[in-house]
Amino acid sequence: MKTSITLKLALAFIGVSLLTGLALTFFFRSLISENFQRYVLDQQSQTKLALVEAFYAQNGSWDGVDEILSSAAGVMAGHGSGRGPGGNQTQQGVQAGPRTFGLADAEGIVVVGLEDLYPTGSQLTQQQLEAGVPILFKGERVGTLLSSRSISYSALEQNFLDQVNRGLLWTLLAAVLVVSLFSLLVSGNFTRPIKALTAASRNLAEGKRTQLVEVNSSDELGELGKSFNRMSLEIENAERLRKQMTADIAHDLRTPLTVIGGYVEAAREGALELTPARLDVLGLEITRLNRLVSDLRTLSQSDSGELLISREAVEPASLLNKVSEVFRLQAEQKGIGLAVKVDEGLPALLGDEGRLMQVLENLVANAIRHTPAGGQIALGVSEVKENHALLFTVTDNGEGIPAEELPLIFERFHRVDKSRHADSNQSGLGLAIARAIVEAHGGKIWVESTAGVGTTISFELPLI
Repeated sequence: MKTSITLKLALAFIGVSLLTGLALTFFFRSLISENFQRYVLDQQSQTKLALVEAFYAQNGSWDGVDEILSSAAGVMAGHGSGRGPGGNQTQQGVQAGPRTFGLADAEGIVVVGLEDLYPTGSQLTQQQLEAGVPILFKGERVGTLLSSRSISYSALEQNFLDQVNRGLLWTLLAAVLVVSLFSLLVSGNFTRPIKALTAASRNLAEGKRTQLVEVNSSDELGELGKSFNRMSLEIENAERLRKQMTADIAHDLRTPLTVIGGYVEAAREGALELTPARLDVLGLEITRLNRLVSDLRTLSQSDSGELLISREAVEPASLLNKVSEVFRLQAEQKGIGLAVKVDEGLPALLGDEGRLMQVLENLVANAIRHTPAGGQIALGVSEVKENHALLFTVTDNGEGIPAEELPLIFERFHRVDKSRHADSNQSGLGLAIARAIVEAHGGKIWVESTAGVGTTISFELPLI
């Protein structure tokens, strides 16, 4: 039988409260009994002391005193059993019971004994004398009142103890009932968000997207709910990107495959002669396919943590100069200025020069594509001493990027201008690959742009 966590928590609360209640009940019962016994014994001692003092005052000796000490509460003062005035007129307040008090004379000889504690006729030790209550007559000690370890309660006193015990029991039962109701309420409130998370996660597993749960607290469960909501939104976004990526890959593959298939089909039917120029076209399309496959493989390696980085000493100035030489002719043909700015005395960087070239080439190619004739592109590198890192920047004064597009430009196949799909044989993976390589080096990459003003893409690499 399946037991819910609500019931388990409620039973746990009830069990803890029951054990605690039993322990407290036992403690208070013992405390009350002990203090009540001490109180009753003290009261009876005072009563007995008054009786025996009166007895001695009337009789001048302890002969016959055992009749007073044998009753449960003694006799009323002034009605003793003795040889003086009022003698032989015993009137007990309550019926006789087990003897609680004994008595020793002035020399410490036990006159009225108490079981095996103080045998009749035995001599008390100094310690036993000090433990007893002195009996005084005209300022002199004429005896010692002794008490036993046990005490006999009157019917009224016993009734009081019984009522106290019943009160403690009812209090315990009431506390357990209150705690039971409270625990059911608390456990229900505690498990309600868990049940909501369970239902939402089950729906998510069944393919129902955008499963959000209500968050009403700021504790650990609230944080769990917020994390689940973020995960749900990210899964939805990842699914959207996956579908978009599949469509983009299909589109990017279809174009070169259509071109290649058309040429091959026409050549096979004899309707087209494969001239060197036409073979060059086929070669370009095949190169385009290889580039797309290579880009996808790079991203796949990054996703699986298998993107290989061969670290070696890389001079940042040399790296930027090599990149600028690769694109200098293309920039001049488009009428774009290409400049390199490197701070002096920069330390060497431990990194994969080939991969870092790929990052910078993607960024510069992207800048040239979106910078009009007469524009400027600047490559820069400087040291960020507080971060112990090198900062690389690629800045242009081109068309810029709209603010709503900035968070998405490093996503795969994302293009700011949707009408320029696959323009200049670009796969739409360049910035995603740049981010993957930078992060594989332990760095970070970001973009700053203003539409119509220009764009700066920066990445920071730690100096290891």
